[in-house]
Amino acid sequence: MKKVAKVLGLVLAASMVTAAAVACNQGDELQIGKEFVAASSQLDALTKLDKGEADVAVIDSVMAGYYTATGDYADKMQMVDGLVLAEESYGIAAKKGNQAFMSKINEALIALRTTEYATITEEYNLTASAALTESTTNPYADATDNSWEEVKSSGTIVIGYTVFAPIAYEEAGALTGYDIELARAVVAYLNTTYTLNLEVDFLLIDWNTKEAKLEDGTIDLVWNGMTITPDREEGMCISVPYLYNKQVAVILKTDASKYTSKDSMKDAIMTAESGSAGETVIVGEQEE
Repeated sequence: MKKVAKVLGLVLAASMVTAAAVACNQGDELQIGKEFVAASSQLDALTKLDKGEADVAVIDSVMAGYYTATGDYADKMQMVDGLVLAEESYGIAAKKGNQAFMSKINEALIALRTTEYATITEEYNLTASAALTESTTNPYADATDNSWEEVKSSGTIVIGYTVFAPIAYEEAGALTGYDIELARAVVAYLNTTYTLNLEVDFLLIDWNTKEAKLEDGTIDLVWNGMTITPDREEGMCISVPYLYNKQVAVILKTDASKYTSKDSMKDAIMTAESGSAGETVIVGEQEE
């Protein structure tokens, strides 16, 4: 059965995440727009757009396609036609050095490519974005660190996520979404293949804390439509790419003739999730 968007509940659920105040960057030279308003999540960026707190939201195309095609925002918002601000791939992250553990995640993804991976990708209408191919190989196949043994001993894999449909959201009171279902399929594969009884727990996190939560062991994986970047590859152990994505601009339909290109947004108030690829598109790479 095809997954059908039910975003009304998602908007209500995400409102809890938006309680914290966010700052505006004014006066700094931006790559796009005159001002940047940080959002606490990608859904919060759309909420700010809806409330008139921003003119343009930069979010993942996977999410933009979902929200502009269904639910309350379908009549209000649209992507700027033909404007791709960045192209990227999603990966799954473990703590730096946990190559043996990530080797098993890669192994499962590759093994499930033509079965559960293909089925789940089709269910969420993401087949065109599938990144796994028959030539995908496991770069950590020969890893010998102790991380996989530690996971087996713990009996649980804790996955950090944010509300980010169609990647992760609640439907009828239950957590679901593309990454949620794919993670469950991967853990099921590992249990069957290695005669284990691993459980999977999903922990809602602040996206800006993902690296810290991996480091301190609060979570074992970040599995939430995470863009692979050189900095993240340096600081984390990241899986093979499993989904392609783009950064796109979402606007109100009433502004369709106003915002048609990056140049036309020079006086726009921009918003994106703090710490996201969308923020990088707007503000550029920041010095540490």
